[in-house]
This record gives sequence, structure tokens and C-alpha cells, in this order.
Amino acid sequence: MGLILAYLGIINSSLPVSILSWTFRNSKKSVTLREFIINYHPLIMKNLGLIIIAILLTGSIYGQISYLQYRHVPADHEAKFLERETKHWSKVAQSAIKKGQMMSWSLWRVVGAIGNDESIPNYVFVNTYENIDQMDPSKVWNDNMDAIGDVKPEDIETNSFTTTTYDYYVQSEDQIPGDYTYALVNYAKPTDLAAFIQENRELWKPLHQASIDNILNNMTYWGMSSAIYPAGHKARFSVFTVDGFKSLNDALDYLRFTETASNSMNAAGWNDVIDKTKMDELTPNGFERRIIYERVMSITE
Repeated sequence: MGLILAYLGIINSSLPVSILSWTFRNSKKSVTLREFIINYHPLIMKNLGLIIIAILLTGSIYGQISYLQYRHVPADHEAKFLERETKHWSKVAQSAIKKGQMMSWSLWRVVGAIGNDESIPNYVFVNTYENIDQMDPSKVWNDNMDAIGDVKPEDIETNSFTTTTYDYYVQSEDQIPGDYTYALVNYAKPTDLAAFIQENRELWKPLHQASIDNILNNMTYWGMSSAIYPAGHKARFSVFTVDGFKSLNDALDYLRFTETASNSMNAAGWNDVIDKTKMDELTPNGFERRIIYERVMSITE
């Protein structure tokens, strides 16, 4: 018992005591981390390395908060918008990230967005924070303005000629990490959010993991986030999943209708999911919308 506690950093107070009260639930009962370690000591010792990795990854993924700002940028101002955001304002975000005030900043462009309807966004900013306690947008931008150097903020602003159509606060629920340039975002409003998240974690994620590992459909990333705010039945979405690809052709090929041959590599896994899924009940109308976004720029360090 003492050995595993030492490995986990619980001895000598190198791990917060509050972690010992973490609760793990299954269909029958709930146990704290302390109880789990005591009851399953032999199994934990055998798989200690995997358990430590799992705990660290869980803490790093779940609970991440992102602020999404959807913008409409008129076509005649697009070049100016991109130049100012990527050349100047990205430096402010980078400074905040280096100070630990934010985890990442990225700018995405909607693929195929046309027209000048200001209510339809064609760009989205994604500002990601480690947790809700770290999120302080005013601190991020006010404390790091020196990053733009001698440039006057009013000379590089982008608000006067663009429209913020709407914004959202979302929480990361799960992901399969990977590199991707194009994100197919599947917006949904399930009848039961908890059941939707659970099924995606337990049923769909393993299928996507197998596809990514075996390069079956050129997907290189998968993720899921739930909306924190706005909320309610009139909100645009309450959850979304993200399918990541390295090229636009891969994303479009994934979207197009094709027959799944009975002898294809992913037929067995796909059929097993179809037999068990309850998505017809959870999302009777399917996804609210499916939009492909192209990564313009990302900063993580």
C-alpha cells in the first residue's frame, strides 16, 4: 500500500489531499480514490504505469474550457482581418499562453461560407483554458498588450468591420488526440445530454479509435464538447463532436454516402455499433448542422 501511494505522489503531500476524495462511479456503487486503491491494490500494482497515465490524461482533458467566438467577416475585409489577427493579436494570445493564463488560441475559417449575411459566421476563434478557474479573458488581453509592440491597438482592431454573430462557452468531454487541419464539427441537441455523452464515450469512441489507428477513413482526430452557455431549448446546440482530417478531400470523402461492404475492415465494428446505438432516440432529427472548418492558425506555446 505504501509503495503505490508513493508512486501516486500522495505521500509527503505532493498530490493534493482533495484528490483522495475523487469519486468513481459504476452502475452499482460509488467509491473514492482512497477506497479504490485499497480494494484493488494487487490489480493497481500490476498496471501501475497505465493507471498513472490514465489519471494524468483524464485530468488534462476533462474540464478544459473553451470560449468560442463566431465572427462574420465581409469578403472585402477578409484579407485585412486575417493579417491583423494572425500578425498582431496572435502575439497577445501567445504571451498569455507563455504566462500560463491560457492553454491555446486558434482561428478557423468555415469551408464554403458564401454571402454577406451578418448573422452567418464564417470564422470562429477558439480560446482554451485549463479549467474554469483559469479562465479570465480580461486578464489575458489586458496583461499582454505589450506583445504587439509599438503598434497602436486602434490601428489593428477588427471589431469595427466584422460582426460577432454569437459566442459559446464549452467544456471538453473526451478526445482522441491527433494532428488535423480540417475539422468536421457535428452540432447536436440530444434529448438526453448525459446519455449522448456516455454513448459517444463507450460506443462511438472505440470505433473512431480503431479507424484512426488503422487509417480506415483518414480520420486523424476525434473530440466531444458540451455547451455550458448559452443553454436552453432555443440554444443552437448543446453538444458537438469533432472529426479531424488532414485534407479537405478526406473530410468530404468521409461525409459522402458510400455503402459499407460486408467484408470491409471496419464492417464488424460498424455493425456492432449500429446494433447497440440509441442515437435515433437521442437525436431523432440527426445533427442540427455539420460544418467543416479549416485551421487558419493555432498557438499552443
